[in-house]
Amino acid sequence: MEKKVTRVSPAAPVDTIENMGTPSHHKSLISLHYNEEAVDAENDGAGPAEETMTLEQRWIRDNIKMRKCKKFVEKPMDVNSDSLPPVRVPGKVSSGIQSEVEPICKCGFPRSSHDPSLSSASSAMDDWKVDSHTRSVRTNAFGTVEFLGFGENERNYVRVDVNTKMEDMMTLMMDVWGLEKPNLLISVTGGAKNFTMKQKLKEEFRRGLMKVARSTGAWIITGGTNAGVMKHVGEAVRDYGLVSASTNPIIVIGVATWGCIQNKEDLVDTECRGKWPASYRLGKKQRPKESFLDPNHTHFVLVDNGTQHQFGVEIPFRARMENSIAHLKTNTGKNAQVFVPVVLLVLEGGPGTLETAHQAVANNTPIVIVQGSGRAADILAYAYQNSTGEEIGATDQEGKTKKITQTIFEASVEAEIRNQVEENFGKKNLVSHCEMVKETLKNRDLVTVFEFSIGSRGSSKDIDRAILQALLRANKDQIFDQLKLALAWNRIDIAKSEIFTDDRFIQPNMLFEIMQSALILNRVSFVELLMDNGVNLKDFLTLKRLLKLYNHINKNTQLYQLLDKKRKDGNEKYISLVHVGCLLQDLIGDFYTPWYLLDSKVRDLDVEYLLDGASAKSMGMPGIKKGILTMATGKKQESMVDDLTADEYQVPDFDNPFQELFLWAVLLNRQEMAKILWKGGKDATAAALVASGMLNSLSRQTDDTELAKKLKANSQEFSNLAIAVLNECYDLEERKAQSLLIRELEHWGAATCVLLAVESNNKKFISQTACQTLLNNVWMGHLSLDNEMLQLLLCVFVPPLIFPVIKFKDENSQDAIAEKNLEERAILKDKKRKLEKQRTRNSIPLKEEKEESQVHYDSKPSALSFWKMLYYFYTAPVIIFAHNVLSYVIFLGLYSYILLVKFSTDVSVEEIILIIWVFSIFAEEVRQMLSSSTKNFNTKLNSYITDPWNIVDVATIVIFVVGIMLRFLPYEETLEAARCVMALNLVIFFFRILHIFSVHKQLGPKLVMIGRMLKDLLYFIIILMVFVVSYSIAAYSIMFPKSELSFVLIYNVMRLGYWNLYGELFLEEIEMEEPSCTGDPLLYGNSTLPRCPTAVSRYVVPILMGFYVLFCNILLLNLLIAMFSNTYQIVQENTDQYWCFQRYRLIYEYYTRPTLAPPLILISHLGLFIRWIFGKCSLCLSIQPSDLIKRFPSDKARELVQWENMIADAFMNRLELEEKKNIENRVINTQESIHELFFKLDELQDLQSTTPGAQGGGHLSKTPVNINQIIKMPPQMDKRLLALEEQMQQSTVALNWIMKSLQDKEKNTKNVAPMLEDKRENEKQKKEKDRALVKNTVEERKRINYKARIPRYPQSLVKRFPVPDDKVGWEIPFPEYDPVLYEAPEVKSHPYWADTIDLVYMKPEERIGKIKFNEYDNKNKIDRKSYVGTYQVQDGLPLNPAGRTGLIGRGLLGRYGPNHCGDPVVTRWKRNEDGDLVMKEGKKVLEFVAIFRKDNELWSIPGGMCEPGQKVSQCLKAEFTEEALGSLINDNQMADKIKSDLKYMMEHGEEVYKGICDDPRNTDNAWLETVVFNYHDDTGKVLHPFLLRAGETVEAASWLEVSSSLILHSSHLYYVQLVAEKLNAYF
Repeated sequence: MEKKVTRVSPAAPVDTIENMGTPSHHKSLISLHYNEEAVDAENDGAGPAEETMTLEQRWIRDNIKMRKCKKFVEKPMDVNSDSLPPVRVPGKVSSGIQSEVEPICKCGFPRSSHDPSLSSASSAMDDWKVDSHTRSVRTNAFGTVEFLGFGENERNYVRVDVNTKMEDMMTLMMDVWGLEKPNLLISVTGGAKNFTMKQKLKEEFRRGLMKVARSTGAWIITGGTNAGVMKHVGEAVRDYGLVSASTNPIIVIGVATWGCIQNKEDLVDTECRGKWPASYRLGKKQRPKESFLDPNHTHFVLVDNGTQHQFGVEIPFRARMENSIAHLKTNTGKNAQVFVPVVLLVLEGGPGTLETAHQAVANNTPIVIVQGSGRAADILAYAYQNSTGEEIGATDQEGKTKKITQTIFEASVEAEIRNQVEENFGKKNLVSHCEMVKETLKNRDLVTVFEFSIGSRGSSKDIDRAILQALLRANKDQIFDQLKLALAWNRIDIAKSEIFTDDRFIQPNMLFEIMQSALILNRVSFVELLMDNGVNLKDFLTLKRLLKLYNHINKNTQLYQLLDKKRKDGNEKYISLVHVGCLLQDLIGDFYTPWYLLDSKVRDLDVEYLLDGASAKSMGMPGIKKGILTMATGKKQESMVDDLTADEYQVPDFDNPFQELFLWAVLLNRQEMAKILWKGGKDATAAALVASGMLNSLSRQTDDTELAKKLKANSQEFSNLAIAVLNECYDLEERKAQSLLIRELEHWGAATCVLLAVESNNKKFISQTACQTLLNNVWMGHLSLDNEMLQLLLCVFVPPLIFPVIKFKDENSQDAIAEKNLEERAILKDKKRKLEKQRTRNSIPLKEEKEESQVHYDSKPSALSFWKMLYYFYTAPVIIFAHNVLSYVIFLGLYSYILLVKFSTDVSVEEIILIIWVFSIFAEEVRQMLSSSTKNFNTKLNSYITDPWNIVDVATIVIFVVGIMLRFLPYEETLEAARCVMALNLVIFFFRILHIFSVHKQLGPKLVMIGRMLKDLLYFIIILMVFVVSYSIAAYSIMFPKSELSFVLIYNVMRLGYWNLYGELFLEEIEMEEPSCTGDPLLYGNSTLPRCPTAVSRYVVPILMGFYVLFCNILLLNLLIAMFSNTYQIVQENTDQYWCFQRYRLIYEYYTRPTLAPPLILISHLGLFIRWIFGKCSLCLSIQPSDLIKRFPSDKARELVQWENMIADAFMNRLELEEKKNIENRVINTQESIHELFFKLDELQDLQSTTPGAQGGGHLSKTPVNINQIIKMPPQMDKRLLALEEQMQQSTVALNWIMKSLQDKEKNTKNVAPMLEDKRENEKQKKEKDRALVKNTVEERKRINYKARIPRYPQSLVKRFPVPDDKVGWEIPFPEYDPVLYEAPEVKSHPYWADTIDLVYMKPEERIGKIKFNEYDNKNKIDRKSYVGTYQVQDGLPLNPAGRTGLIGRGLLGRYGPNHCGDPVVTRWKRNEDGDLVMKEGKKVLEFVAIFRKDNELWSIPGGMCEPGQKVSQCLKAEFTEEALGSLINDNQMADKIKSDLKYMMEHGEEVYKGICDDPRNTDNAWLETVVFNYHDDTGKVLHPFLLRAGETVEAASWLEVSSSLILHSSHLYYVQLVAEKLNAYF
């Protein structure tokens, strides 16, 4: 059933909620949930009590209204002769059969549904109108609806007044219903009745529609009923939307007419509290003029105007709602916000669908037509595919040439369109429907045809791409908006195929804001695409943009919480880079100092001023920020700059923008984004290590288990990337790879890759071969790797053997390096300030390198000097380690000797040596702590105590000090205490020797196992103590009741249970009897005899002990063994990693350790102290060569970085290629290929089954096969092929006749030769017939007042009352005619060109005499006479002589009655480049001056309204000059020429038309009348070189070729046709 368009008067007063006495809730509703209450079956759907109503219910009750009839006007029975469905009144029992005697109101509802107190009309002939006979009341139908038999999902619904404010509707949907703001609005229109589509097309439509909805976050709006196109959309949601794994819900909103909903009484709650849910049942039989709601829509808006069984009530409401949604902005960030785009999807449909599509194009809304769905959609698709778009060069206001596309319809195409429209919709309104089809295609960029067939041309493969491409084509000249739309939809495929094409160049700076939004929205593919298309991050990333990125973080993220703590500590409005720098230092380590904390410009930056343009605080850093920076950098902050000039806020580019964005992405845990930025940045290995460490630190700072797992997984991925790149480098060139490991990283806090890995506890990285090879060289120092350990130990004990036995590394390059170091010292002095800012004060000395000399495997016999050989030998870390081990063994021997032999009251020399020795150990520990790479004492101390062995060292020293203090106290008891303490101290010192085993590959991991098992044991003891304490107390209380409280009691209690664990059962004590014990308190109280246990304990305690030992020894101890086994297995699997990491720490310790061993190490400490003092004054003294950190010169460093990046890129490319080649992807690709192959086979079978002659046992049918059914071709080519086929058939007949005649050998044959049909003549006749049809159509369109009856009035949302073609004339009865009243606001303001009297708003008797019609108005100097004669004046209002328009008032016109204007048709003969006349079909081709209007984007004749008192000739000249010449008339050089040409034109003009103009602005009471003059230059001498320029009110001006295929404004095509006929020109 087609939807009938009914009257809606936007000028009618709207009943607002203010009349209810309750204020409107316009604030955002944060959380809205109804209370779920248990209800009985009888009360199912009942609303909650008043006091339990939720905020959602209250808001809807207070703000949403419905309409109700307030005056009963009985509808005559003859009018109601059609069988209407029975009316079921809410709250009343209905038998289902409507009473025959019950009268029906003109609103459609029976008398019983009206309020009995309402008045009735005195006569059934009284007019009933929606605006005056209905009132707005509180809605009684809202809540959630459950469709019985369709699952338990509940959908929101609401009944609304047709005049509801759109602001309230937006609040309802987004705040009350909680819908997310859409990024796209898809309005689906089409057939309201059920129709069938091909199965393949149906599946593609459903799948594509849901795909575009899911990927873009779109809203889909339909009619909401379970029929026609709405049912297809609902089934799409059911089949593809609800089963999707996407987190984005599919939003499908049904906007339907309340009065046409079947079983709507199920949705009504008489108490106006809503139903939660309402039970709605779809019946088996649908009643006339009613439809069921579709169960697969998610939301329903039921539009009510107080009537029943009137279709189309929702159309104007839906248009207003879609318009309001289109004025929302997408949630794509401030920089990339665009208005929500709207697209119309056309599927099947009737005349109403044509009207909707026509109006959509008029509103610049793109439409997508589904070809093959039938009727209106197929007609529009045919018209689009068989028409052509011709580009016309026009001149704009500045004199520049621009291309405007004009749709051209050949006469044959127009004739076919007419035939199809007549075939599908009948002859009623035939001309109007045909013109709608043509005007819908006036802007081809707004139309996209989705054609689902093989070999189709110009159509999209998927309907989702067709929809998105349609929106981009609608904005094809606005690249920036196209990018915003693609970004909002997150459709990178559309951006690649439609925006970033080879024929389009986009300025990179235009993409900066899009880049910012893509980063904020985490659109990884867009970021990569933008970088590939010219976005340079150095130009893009500024401090302001980086600050915006950090200040646009979601508040529920971990990063925001961490930064917010830093921000609150500084009491600042925005997050600054100083806060980010402090956080980075916390995550990476104190050794790392971000440049945010070092660069004074960043530190002093007023973030509030930069982001807001104004700052509430004075320039300068608050004291608390100084404190933060002092702690972070380890330096006292000097006074900041007091005043910053404006130029200082012109932020320079970043040196390494990839790194800044990479850190931002890692902090946000955006893994894919971080990997893209990592791939494009520098220092691939270091960046991956930093990311791994940061993510690992973040995982330890969150309580969210899932987030912690994700962070750890991402950390491991970056760790693997770092390892992979390092191994790739090491495999290619070992020496360069090791240089990468020790190179000072300028952009990473002057750290090295090795240091980053160690600080982040990355054992796997340290265990790689490259790192271990480096450590081997560092461990051996200048000694060759060829030296055996036995040789080294032998030389330690016998130093003279150093010279003949030990081999040293090649020193040639070492000498060269020493010389180059001297040359570099001058450079270092110049760069001192920069180095202080950019490098970490590391305890590892810095070494400047220009040549790679780190790794040397060649060993030669020593050619060094005697002293250098000794120096190299004793400074090698391996020798220092050996000396320290030997020293420690001697120390333990001395300590043991003193405790065993010399420990007495007298202080011996050995004790003094021991004290000095321990002091040297203490001094060394202090040196290690102070030489840490961290900046301040707190962090140094924290870093020191994180090493368990350092804690052991501190414990040994503290206990030793306690023992010595007790030793020197003058008491005998303290001496024994000192002996015990020092004995315990010796045990700990012996434990300390285990640290030496770390260097051994087998023993080192065992130490890790012991540490892990100690932790397991600690947790186990906690559990075990529960059993021990419980058993001990229970057993002891049974054995020895009434014991005295003392420390001995506690000892005895715990002694019993604890030693039972080790097999000591104390059975003698449990079973002891007198006389071995006593029960006398006096005897056992003075310890004469032990106390006897109680008699019962001899039986109970052993039983209790049995269970205790069973649980503890068998269960718990085996659990402990299992825990130890698991720990052993874990450590054993990663033995190499643990050992390598321990080995690094040991090597690093002895590499930085002084040469001498304790106690002689004190000499080295003294030397280091003196060196430190001098180092404060001399930079040279502070720089020493190092094998663990080097700074290469800029060219060498650049070469290393480029080499590393090249290898990293090659590795990533190979990794991506391997992923594509893996089995899973191959299976997916194969599956897709097979699916596509089967799909094409099915389509070919469908085509074959529909092709004539396909069935018939292989016999060819005589019916010619239409090639167009199989292969789509251009219309011109198709026609040529068909013509050629017919000519061949005729030629075959003629040849057969010739052959037959020759065979008969008859000289005087009587056979008549068949005459070949003249195909050209037939084509000519057909063309003439088609052209005559087109001309008649133009005239008929003018006659039936088509333009004045276009449904949507121009420049408004007002819809005319529909007037059929056969009801235009006033003489034709039309009792249902109810025109809409509309006068534009600019007309109501009474400008000089408009009447000051608003007749339409007066009573009929008041209008008489106000304005004199059919005569000259001397008062206003307006001629109110019509060119067509006297017109009627009814009730004081003039009637349009052309007939009904569906609208009363003046609309956009200023005067009641005729509004006179003039239209000049300036023509010339079209000539080619040689100056010859252009001919078509034997007639000369005419050109005329046309302007391109801004309001409706149509070409038109330059004309306009006559001013008061102005003659038509003056108007013609003025309007032509203003619109077609523009600023040329003011050009002094052109003025004389133009004036002479205009004078010539005016002198030779001829009138071609005088009468009513069929214009969209016309109404029943105001219309345009025009005089059309033709100014023709027959010779071409005057107008051929005539220059044109668009005026201010038009977009462009040009010479257009006269043709019947043009689409022109108003009746201008008719005027052009009259001119062409007058001049006998081609048309």
